[in-house]
Amino acid sequence: MISMNIVWEDTVKFLRREAGLVIPLALATSLVGDVVNTLVPVNVAGVQPNPLLSLLTFLAVLWTIVGQLAIMALVLRPGSSVGEALVLGIRRLPILIGAALLVGVVATLILIPAVIAFMQSGVDPNNPASFSQLPGWVSLYFLVFGCVAIWLSLRLSTLNPLIVDKRPGVIASLKSAFAMTRGVIARLVLAALVYFTLTILLTKVVQFVLGSIFELLGRAIDSPFVATVLTALATGTVSAALSMIAAVFLGMLYRRLNNGI
Repeated sequence: MISMNIVWEDTVKFLRREAGLVIPLALATSLVGDVVNTLVPVNVAGVQPNPLLSLLTFLAVLWTIVGQLAIMALVLRPGSSVGEALVLGIRRLPILIGAALLVGVVATLILIPAVIAFMQSGVDPNNPASFSQLPGWVSLYFLVFGCVAIWLSLRLSTLNPLIVDKRPGVIASLKSAFAMTRGVIARLVLAALVYFTLTILLTKVVQFVLGSIFELLGRAIDSPFVATVLTALATGTVSAALSMIAAVFLGMLYRRLNNGI
């Protein structure tokens, strides 16, 4: 039975050994994407959405995903350069998008009955008090759907490294990733809880501490935008670091599951 402690030890060893490759790669992809999505105003109340800005944020998301795939490529293909890893990430991106679209379409179809009932109930999403009008079965439906969605996302946690390593088709990649995580879901739940708790805590600490300092700096130089940029860079760096660790961890997890050790 696979041990998450061993996977974590593999992750730490890799990061120590290949820090010179993975850290610049994470900063050039995850950090850039996160900062763009933070600073670019896509939907502002009372302002017509700008298609170019929407496209920019979409491309930033794709670039972030490419970076995650590239980091996994460095894990699974020792000796690869950053350039080779990025090219591989770009080549594997269409398969991942196809898998995500397929899962999204299925999820949307499953949600249709509850969404229709939600719209017909007269509930105002901006007024929490109106949620008392929502039929009980609809609330239960969304709750069950959310639990199943979390469970499924964990069962598919090796999807990205699988696509990087073997380049299967969309359906084959989903089936293989789902089968690969059989028997380790409890360990994946624990690992996910630790990761997301750490992410929330660190992000909030950085936003509160450094954000407050940068806000004071922005007031001192009469430039609120500088404070916004610096805060985005700080939180983006934390996010990029955690995403990098997660990508390496999933790559190591996939490698051990794939090798049966």
